[in-house]
Amino acid sequence: MRKVLFISILLFLVGCTTTYPPMTEYRVALKKSVKQPQSSCREKRLKVSQVFLRSSLMSKEMKYVVGEYKEFSYTQSQWAEDPNKLLSDILVQNLKESDIFASVVSYKSFSSANYTLESSVEDFTQYYSSDEKSSYVRVAMSFTLIATDKAEIVDTMRVVKKIDTKEPNAKSGVEALNVALNSILGELDSWIAKSCK
Repeated sequence: MRKVLFISILLFLVGCTTTYPPMTEYRVALKKSVKQPQSSCREKRLKVSQVFLRSSLMSKEMKYVVGEYKEFSYTQSQWAEDPNKLLSDILVQNLKESDIFASVVSYKSFSSANYTLESSVEDFTQYYSSDEKSSYVRVAMSFTLIATDKAEIVDTMRVVKKIDTKEPNAKSGVEALNVALNSILGELDSWIAKSCK
């Protein structure tokens, strides 16, 4: 009886010490923004609305697509924070550093602004070939600049970037997503500097 009890406790303890691979968390990193030439926006204030994302991108899970139709989540990799917050914060930081406006605030601010920037992320995903031997990322974003006092659309822009990854894995996917996003942010700066009047 003692042997059975000892073996049962031993098996229980072994079961409790099962280890799982550590979860790797990734983030997007803003590259140094290039200051835009002096423009009429320099005396204006901008409020950046929360980024709109499709529902499959609204969690910390990192999604990827295999072939044409299969979508999965990485089991050992995830975003450090919800992409909705992550991308909203990166937009605000980028526009502050570009020095286009007198001030840039997030949607959380109670302060008024001359313009509001609305943005939506249609795609922010890594795609694998059917045999999973190669992959690329696709980032598609739309922007709308609104004159706050009149609630009128001043201008709109849509940008799509597709970049091949160095290797077919999560780390290379995140690196390529960062390159694509920073390229889009550069185009955003140039566009918004010309659009506000």
